[in-house]
Amino acid sequence: MKRVLTIAALSLGMASVASAQYSPEKGDFAVEFGFTPFKAGGETFQLNESMLKARWFISDKNALRLKIGLGIDNTTNTVNNSYNPDSKKWETTYDETRKTKDKYTNFGIMLGYERHLFTKGRFDVYAGLEVGYLMEKSSGSETIDRTSKSYDGDQVISGSQTYSKSTDYTNRSADGKKSSLNAFNANLFAGVDFYVWKNLYLGAEVEFNFKTGKSPNQYYSYTEQSYSYNKSGGLLTSTVTEYDGEANITKRTVVTTGTGATTNTTTNYGTKTSDATTETSFKLFVEPAVRIGWKF
Repeated sequence: MKRVLTIAALSLGMASVASAQYSPEKGDFAVEFGFTPFKAGGETFQLNESMLKARWFISDKNALRLKIGLGIDNTTNTVNNSYNPDSKKWETTYDETRKTKDKYTNFGIMLGYERHLFTKGRFDVYAGLEVGYLMEKSSGSETIDRTSKSYDGDQVISGSQTYSKSTDYTNRSADGKKSSLNAFNANLFAGVDFYVWKNLYLGAEVEFNFKTGKSPNQYYSYTEQSYSYNKSGGLLTSTVTEYDGEANITKRTVVTTGTGATTNTTTNYGTKTSDATTETSFKLFVEPAVRIGWKF
C-alpha cells in the first residue's frame, strides 16, 4: 500500500510539472536583474545588464519593459618607483610615489517593447526595441611625490631635490579613458528565457546599441612645487606653480642665496579649456550575461 501511495504521489507531481504553463500570459508581471559572470571589457553592456528590469505583458505575445540602473565605481591605485644603483657616482637617485583616484557614476533609464515570437517547452524567444537616457559622470585626481639626490664623482651629495604635484580632474578620469556623458541610448535586442520552474527563469540577450550624446568641457587644476637644497641642506631654490582649471597659470619662483637675499618672480599664462564634444557609437553586445527573473 505504501508503495502504491508513493507511485501515485510521484505520478501526480510529474503530471503537475508536465502541465505547468511556462509561456507568459496577458496580465503577467515580472521583475529581474542581470549580471555579467565573465567581464569582457564592454562597459556599456555591463551597465545595461546591471539594470533592474520590470516587464508587463499587455497580451500573450506583447510586453512593455522598463529598466533603471545606477552604478558607482571608485578606484585607487598607488605605484612606487625608485632608482638607487649600488654605485652612485655621477648619478641622480630618486624615490617616487604616484597615486591616482577615480570616481565613475552612471545612471540609465530605458523604456521598451518586446514581441514574444514563440515558446517551445521551457524556452521563450523574443525580440524588441528600447530607448532611453544615459548619464555618465567621471572625475579623478593624481598626486606625485618624488625625492631625488645628485652625487658627484667622489660620491658626495651635491644637493637634494623634492618635487610634488597634485592634480584634480573634472569630467574625466585621471588616465583620460573615461569622460562624463549625457546621451540618448537605443537598443535593438533579441533574447531567450529558460524557465527553471513555473515562474522562475534565466535569460540572456544580444543587443545592437546606438548611443549619441555630448561630453561636457573637461577641466583640470593642479599645484606643483619643487625645492632644491645645497650640500649643507639649506634651501637653494623653490618653485610653486598653480593652475585653477579655467583661468590662469600662476608661477612663483623664490630664489634664496647663501646670504639670505630673496628674489620673487610671478608669471601669468593664459589658458584654454577643452571644448564640449558630441559622441556617436554603434556597438553589438554579445558578452556572456545572465538575467534572473520572477514572473507574477
